Amino acid sequence: NISEIENNVRDKISNEIALIEEGINRFRVFTPFEYDDGDHFTIVLKKENENWRFNDEAHTIMHKSYDMDISVFKKGNRQKIITNTISNFGLEENEGTLSIKIENDNFGGAFYNFLQALVKITDLSYLTKEQVRSTFYEDFRSLICESVPKDRLIFDYTHPDHDKEGKYIVDRKSVV
Repeated sequence: NISEIENNVRDKISNEIALIEEGINRFRVFTPFEYDDGDHFTIVLKKENENWRFNDEAHTIMHKSYDMDISVFKKGNRQKIITNTISNFGLEENEGTLSIKIENDNFGGAFYNFLQALVKITDLSYLTKEQVRSTFYEDFRSLICESVPKDRLIFDYTHPDHDKEGKYIVDRKSVV
């Protein structure tokens, strides 16, 4: 029964989210979403100037600073990704705090947009040079293996006469 499945899914999702009052018009929102280190996302729902907002109290960017220098978020592709994410999901950023205004009492829509943005920004840690390099070479190697006959393919080649100690590996791939 599709409606029974729908109700079970809805109940399970709603049971994973809790609000705890922390003051006047201020609630901590608990979700199952976590940073890589196991800490849960910091999400606060509070009323500011007659408007309800979700915000992260700058924890998302602060958590990223544990892994990498924050200055990398202010330039290049990471900065573009953050700016686009903030814009696409309707967030605002003020001195590192990410927030979203709840329009027309659409708490659910704002909440899901806020969560999606936090997840996307948190995933920027996967864009470190070494991680991108390693996945690039894995993907490249798979593509080469699919495209080139195995008898014509040599990985990590060293010249048997000119490099007997194997110190000078031909740059990752070599097709014979």
